[in-house]
Amino acid sequence: MPRTFLSWLADRLILCPTRHPLDAADKSRRLIPYGVGALEVWTQRVRAEPSAAPDLYVLKFPGTAGRAERSTVHPADAWPERSCELWTLNPPGYGGSTGTASLRSMAAVADTILAQVRRQAAGRPILVTGNSLGCVSALYLAAHHAPAGLVLRNPPPLREVIVERFGRRCWRLGVHLLAKQIAPELDAIRNAASATIPAVFIAAQCDRIVPPQCQQQVIDAYAGPKRVLRLAQADHHTLMTDEEAEAYRESLDWLYRQIVPLRP
Repeated sequence: MPRTFLSWLADRLILCPTRHPLDAADKSRRLIPYGVGALEVWTQRVRAEPSAAPDLYVLKFPGTAGRAERSTVHPADAWPERSCELWTLNPPGYGGSTGTASLRSMAAVADTILAQVRRQAAGRPILVTGNSLGCVSALYLAAHHAPAGLVLRNPPPLREVIVERFGRRCWRLGVHLLAKQIAPELDAIRNAASATIPAVFIAAQCDRIVPPQCQQQVIDAYAGPKRVLRLAQADHHTLMTDEEAEAYRESLDWLYRQIVPLRP
């Protein structure tokens, strides 16, 4: 079976790109040059005057079916006394970003967008957030570029998730070959072991998309200071209870205190 077909199959198995128009509410659209095309980013300011620099920049990577137009102001809403500027990415193949959706482009796309945010931030701290598949890009940046901090929800080690979810009911050798299509730079467990920045993890304990035992491998490997919030009854998209939301706010306050000393 040709490697190119396996790579295509891995993309089809994991990625869910869409291009239909969506209302972006009060966000602003930016196009970042990438290859022969551009990456679409939607930005939003929270408690920041147009002419003033925000306290914190937040770079957000949505999940496999996510779109930047639907991004909320989270986690800026956890810090009512701080100003933030949020950047949410539509990867290639999503929204107005050119190109084809592909796992192989994730690291290069993450490099490109972080470099652009860093130019804009001019030394101010950058927090990177990831939801599900977006955690893979966030952990890659943590291991290779050390932004100020991370917020990760349901982080998937892609190879392990493929084997766990499909290896028991499919041709096992074929599933292992498929898992090997995940590029080494996207190895979430290895990147977690190389990351030393502070992080907050949210882990759904009844997740049917990213099995909890796979999430735990990433959390256990993470080398930096961390807070872990386990949602005992939550599936992949389940909302937090009031008690969980309060614990999460406390973790975000801890994270902000960790990254404030990095401010110039």
